[in-house]
Amino acid sequence: MNKPLVSIITPAFNCKETIKETYESIKNQTFESWEWIVIEDHSEDGTFEFIKELTKNDERVALLKTETNSGAAIARNLGIEKASGRYIAFLDSDDLWKKGKLSRQVQFMKENSYSFTFTDYDLLYPDGRIKQYRTKHNVVTYKRLLKSNHIGCLTVVYDSAALGKVFMPLDCEKREDHGAWLDITKRGVNAYRLDECLSVYRIGNDTVSSNKIKMMKYQYGLYRKHEKLNAIKSLWYTLLCSVNKIKKY
Repeated sequence: MNKPLVSIITPAFNCKETIKETYESIKNQTFESWEWIVIEDHSEDGTFEFIKELTKNDERVALLKTETNSGAAIARNLGIEKASGRYIAFLDSDDLWKKGKLSRQVQFMKENSYSFTFTDYDLLYPDGRIKQYRTKHNVVTYKRLLKSNHIGCLTVVYDSAALGKVFMPLDCEKREDHGAWLDITKRGVNAYRLDECLSVYRIGNDTVSSNKIKMMKYQYGLYRKHEKLNAIKSLWYTLLCSVNKIKKY
């Protein structure tokens, strides 16, 4: 296989019920120069064997396995480490891409010499409802990201030739993607929005309402541990970010 242009990173844990549809959404891309790196994180539902059988005839797929159950950040980092594509993209094991996602976004990046981009996306609720999530910001800076994570992980593509390989930080539990985007924009690199809904994010039953206290705890930890902000600033940004997240859903 020729060296792919895009490496797609997917952590997989107990996702036997959804991973096939995720894979189909990648296979159906109009853009064909990709590799899919799946990092199986010691599932209990036969996910590893299922993916192995599902993708056995596709040389574009690399199925890896963590040594122990390690969580999404470590799994993603293993995938990033193994990636050979110039562009790095992320798609979780229960989410989907629309057919033109990669072709439109890579074209957008090449035409404008952007190294870090994201798109709008659809929210798919358990009852089948779909709601579009569109941020009002075409350019997201570090200061803007502190107030809210406007960037969906499943929509990101970054250029490793320009930025190097950007890994997920391990000191901000459940907020590693937000931490990674802060790390990039802190360098003075802005994130640029492609104003199209090109991905589908599945909403779990517990995504918004089940535990707002935990959600705020993780967010506060991001600001205190990773960004090294003082307690007052960390609390202020946590409240801003949490309100914006609740409004989103």
